[in-house]
Amino acid sequence: MKKTAIAALLLGAVSASAQEPAATKPEAKQPRIAVIDMQRVSSESLLGKGYATQLEALRNEINSEQTKKQADLQKIDASIKALQEELEKQGSVLSDEAKEKKRQEIVKKTRDRQGFLEDGQAELQRMNERAQQQAQSLNGEFQTKIKPIIEAVAKDKGIDIIIDNQAALVMNRDFDISRDVIVKADDLEKSAKATGATGAAKPAAPAARPSPPASPKP
Repeated sequence: MKKTAIAALLLGAVSASAQEPAATKPEAKQPRIAVIDMQRVSSESLLGKGYATQLEALRNEINSEQTKKQADLQKIDASIKALQEELEKQGSVLSDEAKEKKRQEIVKKTRDRQGFLEDGQAELQRMNERAQQQAQSLNGEFQTKIKPIIEAVAKDKGIDIIIDNQAALVMNRDFDISRDVIVKADDLEKSAKATGATGAAKPAAPAARPSPPASPKP
């Protein structure tokens, strides 16, 4: 009898526990992920275009110097060729001393040409290295200025993780925030320029003239 009662009690306890709802565990937060195309941000934003203009100026400076040196080198080559032709055409009428003088002149100009070529190459190399350093500096400035803008867009949209599109094997364009970053960066750039223009155009307030002294009362 006792065994039957105990069994009944255990069965009731099990049934009661089965009817109680299981404790719900808090769901783990799923991070919101977005993708950004930094190349697009750099090429389309006003901020990026400003740095691109500076980089283009550096490239133009190097190309201009290279073109100038090539033109100077062509002039040297033309002068050497002219001397050689003179020596060939006038060789039969020139004295040995005159011939030797022209040969020495050709040798000197050829030596000068080689020195000019080596110096020019070294100078262009220095210009390229300097331009590369400036390009790295400009890129660093761009990254420094665009980072807080990206962070602001991420905060506005509640994004936890941003991946560069170069690292994404598959990408849904709906998760691309590049355009949002460009728009925000442009708004800030326009606002900064407008503020600067207003401050520059606003004339300085004239200095207040001192009030004349009060007349003494009689």
